[in-house]
Amino acid sequence: MGLLRRFLMVQVIASVLIFSHMVLADSPNPPGSSGAGSSPVTRSTPQAPKPAGPAVSTVTQQAVNLGVLSSAGRINQVINFLTGPNPSGAFLFPVFQPADSHIFSTSLEITRPDNTTCYASASFFPNQDAVYDSVEYVNKTCTEMERVVFKDLKRVGILKKNIVVLDGGTLKIFLMPAGSGCVVIKKEVIQ
Repeated sequence: MGLLRRFLMVQVIASVLIFSHMVLADSPNPPGSSGAGSSPVTRSTPQAPKPAGPAVSTVTQQAVNLGVLSSAGRINQVINFLTGPNPSGAFLFPVFQPADSHIFSTSLEITRPDNTTCYASASFFPNQDAVYDSVEYVNKTCTEMERVVFKDLKRVGILKKNIVVLDGGTLKIFLMPAGSGCVVIKKEVIQ
Protein backbone atom coordinates (compact mmCIF):
# COMPACT_ATOMS: atom_id res chain seq x y z
CA MET A 1 0.00 0.00 0.00
CA GLY A 2 1.51 3.35 -1.03
CA LEU A 3 2.21 6.15 1.39
CA LEU A 4 -0.57 8.33 -0.05
CA ARG A 5 -3.12 5.47 0.21
CA ARG A 6 -2.09 4.85 3.86
CA PHE A 7 -2.46 8.55 4.64
CA LEU A 8 -5.90 8.62 3.03
CA MET A 9 -6.99 5.48 4.90
CA VAL A 10 -5.95 7.10 8.21
CA GLN A 11 -7.95 10.20 7.25
CA VAL A 12 -10.97 8.06 6.40
CA ILE A 13 -10.75 6.14 9.66
CA ALA A 14 -10.53 9.44 11.53
CA SER A 15 -13.64 10.70 9.74
CA VAL A 16 -15.42 7.41 10.48
CA LEU A 17 -14.83 7.90 14.19
CA ILE A 18 -16.64 11.24 14.02
CA PHE A 19 -19.84 9.35 13.29
CA SER A 20 -19.32 6.69 15.98
CA HIS A 21 -22.04 8.08 18.23
CA MET A 22 -24.60 7.46 15.46
CA VAL A 23 -23.68 3.86 14.70
CA LEU A 24 -25.90 1.36 16.43
CA ALA A 25 -23.79 -1.80 16.04
CA ASP A 26 -20.28 -2.96 15.19
CA SER A 27 -19.46 -5.41 12.46
CA PRO A 28 -18.67 -8.98 13.54
CA ASN A 29 -14.95 -8.77 12.67
CA PRO A 30 -13.43 -5.49 13.81
CA PRO A 31 -10.10 -4.38 12.33
CA GLY A 32 -7.24 -6.11 14.08
CA SER A 33 -9.22 -9.24 14.90
CA SER A 34 -8.39 -12.61 13.48
CA GLY A 35 -11.77 -12.81 11.78
CA ALA A 36 -12.49 -16.03 13.67
CA GLY A 37 -14.84 -14.35 16.12
CA SER A 38 -16.02 -11.07 17.48
CA SER A 39 -13.74 -10.85 20.51
CA PRO A 40 -11.82 -7.59 20.84
CA VAL A 41 -8.06 -7.41 20.45
CA THR A 42 -6.36 -7.63 23.85
CA ARG A 43 -3.39 -5.46 24.82
CA SER A 44 -0.37 -6.72 26.71
CA THR A 45 0.15 -3.46 28.59
CA PRO A 46 -2.57 -2.04 30.82
CA GLN A 47 -4.24 1.06 29.41
CA ALA A 48 -7.26 3.08 30.34
CA PRO A 49 -10.35 1.81 28.52
CA LYS A 50 -11.27 3.83 25.46
CA PRO A 51 -14.73 4.05 23.97
CA ALA A 52 -15.01 1.70 21.02
CA GLY A 53 -15.49 3.37 17.66
CA PRO A 54 -17.35 1.75 14.84
CA ALA A 55 -15.66 -1.02 12.93
CA VAL A 56 -14.64 -0.09 9.41
CA SER A 57 -16.94 -2.15 7.22
CA THR A 58 -15.75 -4.09 4.20
CA VAL A 59 -17.97 -1.89 2.02
CA THR A 60 -16.22 1.22 3.38
CA GLN A 61 -12.81 -0.35 2.77
CA GLN A 62 -13.75 -1.18 -0.83
CA ALA A 63 -15.15 2.33 -1.40
CA VAL A 64 -11.86 3.82 -0.22
CA ASN A 65 -9.93 1.43 -2.46
CA LEU A 66 -12.04 2.69 -5.38
CA GLY A 67 -11.22 6.30 -4.48
CA VAL A 68 -14.46 7.23 -2.71
CA LEU A 69 -13.08 9.24 0.20
CA SER A 70 -15.33 12.23 0.93
CA SER A 71 -18.31 10.11 1.96
CA ALA A 72 -16.43 7.24 3.61
CA GLY A 73 -17.58 8.21 7.11
CA ARG A 74 -21.22 8.29 6.05
CA ILE A 75 -20.82 4.98 4.17
CA ASN A 76 -19.48 3.33 7.31
CA GLN A 77 -22.22 4.83 9.48
CA VAL A 78 -25.07 3.63 7.27
CA ILE A 79 -23.61 0.19 6.40
CA ASN A 80 -22.91 -0.59 10.08
CA PHE A 81 -26.43 0.59 10.98
CA LEU A 82 -28.05 -1.59 8.30
CA THR A 83 -26.02 -4.76 8.89
CA GLY A 84 -25.26 -4.57 12.60
CA PRO A 85 -23.65 -7.83 13.72
CA ASN A 86 -25.59 -9.83 11.10
CA PRO A 87 -23.90 -11.73 8.26
CA SER A 88 -24.27 -9.85 4.99
CA GLY A 89 -23.10 -9.68 1.41
CA ALA A 90 -22.76 -6.62 -0.78
CA PHE A 91 -22.81 -5.70 -4.46
CA LEU A 92 -21.00 -2.47 -5.33
CA PHE A 93 -22.19 -0.62 -8.41
CA PRO A 94 -19.51 0.64 -10.82
CA VAL A 95 -18.01 3.96 -9.80
CA PHE A 96 -17.67 6.77 -12.34
CA GLN A 97 -14.38 8.68 -12.38
CA PRO A 98 -13.32 10.71 -10.58
CA ALA A 99 -14.80 8.42 -7.95
CA ASP A 100 -14.85 10.99 -5.18
CA SER A 101 -17.08 13.29 -7.25
CA HIS A 102 -19.89 10.85 -8.05
CA ILE A 103 -22.56 8.77 -6.36
CA PHE A 104 -21.49 5.50 -4.71
CA SER A 105 -24.20 2.84 -4.48
CA THR A 106 -24.42 -0.64 -3.01
CA SER A 107 -27.02 -3.39 -2.52
CA LEU A 108 -26.93 -5.72 0.49
CA GLU A 109 -28.32 -9.06 1.54
CA ILE A 110 -28.57 -9.29 5.32
CA THR A 111 -29.38 -12.44 7.30
CA ARG A 112 -31.33 -11.60 10.45
CA PRO A 113 -30.93 -13.55 13.73
CA ASP A 114 -34.22 -15.39 13.02
CA ASN A 115 -32.64 -16.57 9.72
CA THR A 116 -34.88 -14.33 7.57
CA THR A 117 -33.38 -12.28 4.77
CA CYS A 118 -33.51 -8.54 4.31
CA TYR A 119 -32.57 -6.63 1.14
CA ALA A 120 -31.11 -3.16 1.59
CA SER A 121 -29.66 -0.60 -0.74
CA ALA A 122 -27.78 2.58 0.04
CA SER A 123 -26.45 5.41 -2.07
CA PHE A 124 -23.93 8.02 -0.98
CA PHE A 125 -23.09 11.42 -2.40
CA PRO A 126 -19.84 13.43 -2.12
CA ASN A 127 -21.56 16.08 0.05
CA GLN A 128 -22.30 13.46 2.79
CA ASP A 129 -25.98 13.06 1.82
CA ALA A 130 -27.19 9.45 1.68
CA VAL A 131 -30.34 7.45 1.16
CA TYR A 132 -31.06 3.86 2.12
CA ASP A 133 -33.93 1.42 1.72
CA SER A 134 -34.47 -1.92 3.40
CA VAL A 135 -37.05 -4.47 2.28
CA GLU A 136 -38.15 -7.52 4.21
CA TYR A 137 -41.12 -9.85 4.40
CA VAL A 138 -42.73 -10.43 7.79
CA ASN A 139 -45.25 -13.11 8.62
CA LYS A 140 -47.70 -10.61 10.14
CA THR A 141 -50.42 -8.58 8.50
CA CYS A 142 -49.70 -4.99 7.53
CA THR A 143 -52.48 -3.89 9.90
CA GLU A 144 -50.72 -5.69 12.78
CA MET A 145 -47.36 -4.16 11.81
CA GLU A 146 -48.91 -0.68 11.75
CA ARG A 147 -50.79 -1.06 15.05
CA VAL A 148 -48.14 -2.92 17.06
CA VAL A 149 -44.62 -2.57 15.64
CA PHE A 150 -44.93 0.93 14.17
CA LYS A 151 -47.61 2.25 16.56
CA ASP A 152 -45.60 5.44 17.27
CA LEU A 153 -45.49 6.47 13.61
CA LYS A 154 -48.17 8.62 12.00
CA ARG A 155 -50.12 7.22 9.06
CA VAL A 156 -49.71 9.60 6.12
CA GLY A 157 -52.07 7.71 3.84
CA ILE A 158 -52.01 5.18 1.03
CA LEU A 159 -49.49 5.45 -1.80
CA LYS A 160 -52.07 4.57 -4.47
CA LYS A 161 -54.23 1.56 -3.61
CA ASN A 162 -52.57 -0.95 -1.25
CA ILE A 163 -49.34 0.46 0.21
CA VAL A 164 -49.69 2.26 3.56
CA VAL A 165 -47.23 5.11 4.23
CA LEU A 166 -46.10 5.81 7.81
CA ASP A 167 -44.13 8.91 8.83
CA GLY A 168 -41.20 8.74 11.20
CA GLY A 169 -39.62 12.11 10.34
CA THR A 170 -36.77 11.49 7.91
CA LEU A 171 -37.67 7.80 8.04
CA LYS A 172 -40.68 6.60 6.05
CA ILE A 173 -42.20 3.10 6.35
CA PHE A 174 -44.16 1.54 3.49
CA LEU A 175 -46.33 -1.49 4.31
CA MET A 176 -47.32 -3.64 1.33
CA PRO A 177 -49.61 -6.68 1.69
CA ALA A 178 -48.04 -9.92 0.39
CA GLY A 179 -49.99 -13.16 0.77
CA SER A 180 -50.77 -13.62 4.44
CA GLY A 181 -47.91 -11.33 5.49
CA CYS A 182 -46.49 -7.91 4.80
CA VAL A 183 -43.50 -6.48 2.97
CA VAL A 184 -41.96 -3.75 5.13
CA ILE A 185 -39.97 -1.13 3.25
CA LYS A 186 -38.00 1.41 5.26
CA LYS A 187 -36.55 4.45 3.51
CA GLU A 188 -34.55 7.29 4.98
CA VAL A 189 -32.81 10.27 3.44
CA ILE A 190 -29.84 11.45 5.52
CA GLN A 191 -28.40 14.93 5.14
